[in-house]
Amino acid sequence: MEYTEDKLLNLELRRASAKSKDKKLIKKIQKHKWISMIITALIILSSINAIMLYNFFKILQNI
Repeated sequence: MEYTEDKLLNLELRRASAKSKDKKLIKKIQKHKWISMIITALIILSSINAIMLYNFFKILQNI
């Protein structure tokens, strides 16, 4: 009986700590909204740039 109580308690603690980590991450993103937006925009724009360069070089090889 004690073993199962310990296991259940451990499980509840793990769930609580996972939820608190999620909440901390969400709060950090909300607190630093502009930095998050800038980083996201940079990742998207660099991806688009890489795709455009790849297609450009592919066109040059076909000429």
